Amino acid sequence: MLFAAERLMTSCHLSIDLVIGDVAVTQGKSYWACCVDPSSYLVKVGVGLESKLQEWFQVPQDVVSPRYDPDSGHDSGAEDTTVEAPPPYAFLTIGMGKILLSHGSALTSRDPNGCTVPLPPRIGVCLDYEQGKVSFYDAVSFRELWECGVDCSGPVCPAFCFIGGGALHLQELVANKQERKVTIGGFAKLD
Repeated sequence: MLFAAERLMTSCHLSIDLVIGDVAVTQGKSYWACCVDPSSYLVKVGVGLESKLQEWFQVPQDVVSPRYDPDSGHDSGAEDTTVEAPPPYAFLTIGMGKILLSHGSALTSRDPNGCTVPLPPRIGVCLDYEQGKVSFYDAVSFRELWECGVDCSGPVCPAFCFIGGGALHLQELVANKQERKVTIGGFAKLD
């Protein structure tokens, strides 16, 4: 199911909700963490170029070019050019208590399609704007899960995509331990 989710973005008939962070990163390194409810159907946690995320959110999915689909397996969007460009956004796919790690991830298996690992209690996201890369961590053990390049030619925002409903707790400031709960599609968990 999770492997199929990598191709779900442009061809599914489930509800897809995209939440874009209200703070854009334009320099330096930024880190935030979130807890994804393990009963969530499918949640994508990541970052994206603000202009592309807004364009993606406003344009019907069946019109969006698959070469910019963040989960097409060809994140560069440069299949028809010789210069490898970073993708405009990058998402970690989470569902049913597991994380799908794409080929080339830090914990890669011999399976060319990727592997799954258990969902940690908290996921950390570290964006290095100057280097144009984003890293995803198990925020409890600080073990790196996946790292990839991302286009940082403009403001970059945190982004969360909910497919078929889900819930997460966003930890805005790690030092202050402030949390905000986001619920989409009726999934809610009382603490």
